[in-house]
Amino acid sequence: MSTSKIIKVNATRSTNDKVKMLIKSKKILSGDLIIAKYQYGGRGQLMNKWYSSYGKNLLCSLFYKPLDINADRTFIINQAVSLAVLKTIRKFNNEKCLIKWPNDILSVNKKIAGILVENSLISGKLSHSIIGVGINVNQVFFKSLPNATSIKKTSNKNIVVERVLDELINNYKYYFTKMNDIKYINDEYNQNIFGKKGCRFILNGKEYIGKIISISNTGIIKLNTNSEEIGNYDSRQVKLLYD
Repeated sequence: MSTSKIIKVNATRSTNDKVKMLIKSKKILSGDLIIAKYQYGGRGQLMNKWYSSYGKNLLCSLFYKPLDINADRTFIINQAVSLAVLKTIRKFNNEKCLIKWPNDILSVNKKIAGILVENSLISGKLSHSIIGVGINVNQVFFKSLPNATSIKKTSNKNIVVERVLDELINNYKYYFTKMNDIKYINDEYNQNIFGKKGCRFILNGKEYIGKIISISNTGIIKLNTNSEEIGNYDSRQVKLLYD
């Protein structure tokens, strides 16, 4: 992946939506990245809201057209992006950070970043991806969000947001070149997931305490529940809870 250009905007509904507008007007190329100081309609997985203070955090979306990925293998994008974001945060943060399946990064047991990948499919192939990432950088107050944290809160340092962006772009380039090696990406992803030592989760509406055994390269999670039953589920059936 080569980043063609960085498009900076002051405020937008969401950076993913901004990318969609530019796709329609044919004013964006694969590798172009939108960065905003503020978004007033930011969202996460399953339409959860994403709140961010003006100018404090990294809010960006990448337009990406992969070479050849089948529709049933699109989770490889999530895995590569998650690893890139995880590595970026670890550069600035000394706390233990892990991937909380399917779309968050945790610092210890608090959310420090969120990911929203929106894929467009044509004839059973991935046409393009819009990769939205929000990293809490310098925000220290999170109204009504007790499970949120930031790089500044964990490191006691004020970080230049552009430094975080530069690191993220470098990590995108690295992990995107590895996507042809599905085993490499899946192995590293599974080495860095939250819940392997135990966690709480909602499964089909009921709360359990158990362990995550693994996550497949198609995004299916294998869980061991507190009743010692092992099952495979998708993100519509399972919601991981914070400790």
